[in-house]
Amino acid sequence: MSMSMMKEEEEQEERWSKGLPEHILQLIPQRLCISDYQLFRQVCPNWRAAVDKGIATKTCPPAPQLPWLLFRRSYDCLHAFYIKDKYSCIRDPKFFPSINIADYPPGPPNLEDESFDGPLPIPTASITCLGSIGSWLIVAAHQQCENDNSTTVVNLFLNPVSRVRVMLPSQSTLKTSFSGNSTMLFNKIVASSPPEPTTGLQKEDCLLAGLVHPGILAFCRPNDTSWTLIDPDTAPRFSDIEIFDGKLYAVTNSGNEMLMVFDMAPEDANVSSANRYLSICWIPYQYLPGSEWGYPCLAKESASKELFMVLRQRNIEEGFKVYKTDGKIDRLHGRMWEPVTDLGDRILFLSDKSTNVINDKTLGKNCIYFAFTCKRGYDGGFGVYSLKDSSITQLSGLPEDYSSSISGANSQTLWFTPCPY
Repeated sequence: MSMSMMKEEEEQEERWSKGLPEHILQLIPQRLCISDYQLFRQVCPNWRAAVDKGIATKTCPPAPQLPWLLFRRSYDCLHAFYIKDKYSCIRDPKFFPSINIADYPPGPPNLEDESFDGPLPIPTASITCLGSIGSWLIVAAHQQCENDNSTTVVNLFLNPVSRVRVMLPSQSTLKTSFSGNSTMLFNKIVASSPPEPTTGLQKEDCLLAGLVHPGILAFCRPNDTSWTLIDPDTAPRFSDIEIFDGKLYAVTNSGNEMLMVFDMAPEDANVSSANRYLSICWIPYQYLPGSEWGYPCLAKESASKELFMVLRQRNIEEGFKVYKTDGKIDRLHGRMWEPVTDLGDRILFLSDKSTNVINDKTLGKNCIYFAFTCKRGYDGGFGVYSLKDSSITQLSGLPEDYSSSISGANSQTLWFTPCPY
């Protein structure tokens, strides 16, 4: 190739690489899905710099997208699936090929780090996903100490796209009279809002609540040094939780299932549950014939300020029942539930570790996407339930052997929406 031709190619490359203004380079990725968004960022240093500036200012999101499903079979790595169309999903192997927590820096992302897009060396069997909010996972990471081969557990917010982590108090700070010196394990963690890693200081209204085995409640804020238990010796055991409008909603799992509401506004961790307790109400079984309905699952929609409760039968093929409340508390009479037969343009996404409520017209409305493993005697399954005609359609595209691993003791499912911030 002659020198003139090489020079011409360099000039052409420079025109498309450096010739586009920054605001145009930030508009293009906003029309791309998250995978193409990442590829666009890798084209050249100039494009990367423009996108990174948009990420830093939170003005350059990827195109609106549906939640992704994270599925972990027993003692296996995490598999990430995105929804291709209404009844099918596709695995993206570029997400979670492996994870090493050490590769996830605390605080804001280092946008000059070329490893931002690269694979990670340690398999995700050491990661347990406990919840999610927006683009952030809430995880427990089991790290092995080099000196004595002992294992420590750290808890953190984790953004798998930007590779940023926000540390939380360790679950090793949880101790009760019956646990002795043993570390208590979380079954699920919910958050009131996403973290703020760019400032280094967390918002005071960012609150987390955890469901600790065997059904004890704990809470913290990201800047706390430890988790605080809510009267583990006297409070009932719980099966599901959600934070909504500054309050913690917890479903009891002993005897007659009920919903208890606690006030999380007091910042003093020593405020007892007796003073935090606000109200209690019945689960809306009175609306349902038969006794097979159960497994209450809570989901919140911040935009409408509505809290949903979803019930299902032991045989998941029998479908779901949905109820909602506006969050107002009546100390005397508890809470009234309103049956929901039409979600409008909203879709509920339900799983073992997280729930989502979104508005979407591309998939068809008035439905529930569910992904459950077998728990507490209730069947697991992956599919789409229509509130319009009570039909269930199975999701295709999952691993061929997924059905046999739904019952695995360490299997877990979770919905989250990937985004760089």
